[in-house]
Amino acid sequence: MNSQERLSQRFNDMGRFFCQNICALPGILENISRDGCKICYQLPVSVDMDSDYESKITFARAAGAQFSLVCHPQWIKECGSTTEIGFRILPSTDYARLAAYIQQLEEDNSEDMLEFQPSESVCQIIK
Repeated sequence: MNSQERLSQRFNDMGRFFCQNICALPGILENISRDGCKICYQLPVSVDMDSDYESKITFARAAGAQFSLVCHPQWIKECGSTTEIGFRILPSTDYARLAAYIQQLEEDNSEDMLEFQPSESVCQIIK
């Protein structure tokens, strides 16, 4: 699914993805939206594309708060010794908290965009 087909905006955000049924070590959160996330493991892992996975995501910005979510794999990509996985986030325990967190990311992104809007200024050279 490319970015034009996405249902909602993705945000690059730092965090950890914990799922014991995939790997004893956490994956690295690369980006997230209301509908899904991209996770990178620094080692080869495998997932059952037909299974849902109970996971916990912690965000660096959320002071270590943990979100319990059910995720379903959409794609997997192995790059040498790393594995990237795209997950769809299903309605689950902390989905409402995640939606509020994403809303905050959207608001922060909007404020940043307003702050850095180039202004139309005119330079005049006076002889």
